[in-house]
Amino acid sequence: MQQPNFSKRMTAIGFAMGLFVCMPLTVSAQSDPVAAKLPPGIVASQGGVVVSIQDIDAYAQKIPEEDRAAFFDNPKRIESVIMNMLLGRQLAADARAAKIDQDPLVKTEIKLAIDDVLVREDLRNFRKNLKVPNFEQLAKEYYLGHESEFVLPGRVNVKHVLVSTKDRSDEAAKELIAKVEIEARAHPEKFDDLVDKYSDDPTKTINHGMIPDAGSKKMSGPFAKAAEHLKKPGDISPIVKTNFGYHVLKLVEHDPATQQTFDDVRNSLIQKLRTDWVENQVAEHTGSLRGKPLNADPALVASLRTRYKTHGEVMPEQAERLDAKQAEKAKAVGETPSNTPAKHTDH
Repeated sequence: MQQPNFSKRMTAIGFAMGLFVCMPLTVSAQSDPVAAKLPPGIVASQGGVVVSIQDIDAYAQKIPEEDRAAFFDNPKRIESVIMNMLLGRQLAADARAAKIDQDPLVKTEIKLAIDDVLVREDLRNFRKNLKVPNFEQLAKEYYLGHESEFVLPGRVNVKHVLVSTKDRSDEAAKELIAKVEIEARAHPEKFDDLVDKYSDDPTKTINHGMIPDAGSKKMSGPFAKAAEHLKKPGDISPIVKTNFGYHVLKLVEHDPATQQTFDDVRNSLIQKLRTDWVENQVAEHTGSLRGKPLNADPALVASLRTRYKTHGEVMPEQAERLDAKQAEKAKAVGETPSNTPAKHTDH
């Protein structure tokens, strides 16, 4: 069971913020003589606009509840949020002064933005009011029925000799790697000498042919499979073919896989089952709304395909029809379609 990747979520949130270039908040505060006289609840002001603690609370609603504390426990991030909000407020004030907010299309965009917030909060409220069952017993049953899901993979460390096919023929590479395999099986204790003498791996001067965690998914499939089949230190693999060439492996260490106990995974398993259950309830709820009788105007829906087309742009179906007409015309005069290319233009 993997825990959510907080750093990835923070990166996504950072992009969602729509960060602007801004001056340090500390410099602005120090240069503003009235900064110390802000009304109660006002975090900062600039250019005739303010950001209140309630604004920050509202902004925080966009961040998953379990991530908020860590998100705001960072002075630079706090500074960035406040300065971006101040800049946004100033730009919005400029827009209102220019009566941009009175434009019918902009008014509709604002309504859509309000809908987005209400959608988010409605689903949040739906999740909050769900009567979530106790998943303790279900978690135990799931664990007993899926123990193989809770096995920590073992770790296989090998050394290898690579005979590359980059600068030699495949036949020559096979001949050389066969020689390496014979010598490795005869004297596995001298494998390091074979690495030095024959291996084309450019990293051998640093790692002496060592490949840690050779059975992991990051390795080439045939290489990982051959590494996993080695059981005792000193075991030599058959010849393995990969995109890099031919390999012979020697097992250095093979730590076995470990079965996690129920206590090891209890909390994360219960959390996963709970999350899955809640999201299924949300899916059923939204599915019931999607399933309500639908009435649409087919003509208006179809018109959307060309509503935003730029002048001269040809839709794929139009291009096909033009090509077909051009081909028929060429056939009529005894020409091939390739000699009379279609001109895709609107009329």
